[in-house]
Formats: sequence, C-alpha cells, structure tokens
Amino acid sequence: MSDYPGGETLAVVQFQPTGATDSLFQPVKAPTVVAWVFGCAFEPYTRGPVEEQSDTITSHERAWAFLPYVAGFGIPTFDQSGNPLLDSNDDPIPVAIDNSMWIQPQRPNDALAQRNYKVQGLPEIEYDIDGAPSYAWIVCEWQAG
Repeated sequence: MSDYPGGETLAVVQFQPTGATDSLFQPVKAPTVVAWVFGCAFEPYTRGPVEEQSDTITSHERAWAFLPYVAGFGIPTFDQSGNPLLDSNDDPIPVAIDNSMWIQPQRPNDALAQRNYKVQGLPEIEYDIDGAPSYAWIVCEWQAG
C-alpha cells in the first residue's frame, strides 16, 4: 500500500483546446483539472528573479510535489468530493502525469492555490529502505508572465 506523504490536495491540470481560435488562428486553451490527488505534500524550494532584460524581470518558483504511489497500480485519483475514480469495472483509475501537465496546489486562502506549476520531466518513484515503492516525486515550476 502507499504511504501518504502529506495532507494536501493537488489538482493535475492540462491546458485543453476550447474550440475557439485567437487573432493568429491558434487554438485557445483553458486549464482543465483532469485528476485530483489526495495525501500529497507540496513544497516550494526556490523563488526569485530568473531573468532580467532592461525593465523586465521574470520571476519563478520551483517546487517539489510528493504524491502517493501504489505498487503495481500508480498514483491514485479521486473526484473533487474525495471519492476514488473508478472505471466501468469498478477498478480504480490511476493518473499518468507527464511534462505536458501542470500541478495546482489546493490551499484555502493562499496565493499558491492560484498558481499552476509546470511539471518538469516525469515523476520519479521513490523507494523505502526495503525497496518497496513509497511515493512519486515531481519537480515543477511556476513562472510569472
């Protein structure tokens, strides 16, 4: 069974086409929550300016996300009410996270909850001292526009 690294809820977000196009005829995309993961820990570890060009300063914040991982299954997902997501056979549905996705921490009354952090690379599975999978570790980054 999985260790639950923390008590936080993270939304897994994808930017999906809305069906509209912009003035350059590019598809307009909007953030859509594709999965909720409970029992997570989310911790920013660096922040500050990353690029300064003339009068423009771009800020960023890098963070670690620790998500529960069930051996032989993956990262368990839930709906917004906290009920496990099940397929038509009543089997749990794992979430597959890649670097096209974003992580959004859900923290009431916190500015971090308004930010989508871009996943950098693929989740890495961390193991306990006995060699059993324990949790998934993700590095992600938010950049101010």
